This record gives sequence, structure tokens and C-alpha cells, in this order.
Amino acid sequence: MRRWNCGLCGQDVVEGQRFTFIGSIGAVHVECLLESYTRQLDKRDLIALLDANEVLLYAIIRFKEAERIASGEVKSILSEARREIEKIAGRIALMLGQLST
Repeated sequence: MRRWNCGLCGQDVVEGQRFTFIGSIGAVHVECLLESYTRQLDKRDLIALLDANEVLLYAIIRFKEAERIASGEVKSILSEARREIEKIAGRIALMLGQLST
């Protein structure tokens, strides 16, 4: 199991938890990220990005769980879909990083 340190709270970030990577911060818990942006929640774009990011992060966890029990072609298709979701989540994380500066 992979571990990182949250760039905001300093606690462990463990694979399977809700987290993302922000370029200027590193690995962060979704909860810590939400808390750090509370002063800016009047920005509708920020709210939309945070909401979409949370959905994508949850989907990644669920796809990984599905991959663990699948085999053969099904496992391959699930893995490919997860990687696509990870790419989209990465693009959103970049945008979140830009908003944090």
C-alpha cells in the first residue's frame, strides 16, 4: 500500500483514501483541500471543480476495487477506464492548483 504525507495537514495519505495531488502542494486529503478553500467558496468554478474532483477520486477507488476481483479482458478494460479517469482527475487537480495561488 502506498503512502504519502498530506501537504496541508502533514498526516499520512494512504492509497484508498480520498486524496489528490496538487502541483504546488503535493498529495492532499480531499477534506484538507476543502477546508483550505473555505474562504473562497463564493467562487462557483472552484465549487464545481472540487465537486467533480471528489466524484472522480471516488470512481478511481471503485475501479481499483473492481480490478482486484476481475480477471482477463474485464480487468484490462477496467484498468484502461481507470487510467482515463486518473488523467481527467489530474487535469482538474492542475486547475485547482492554479486557483490556490
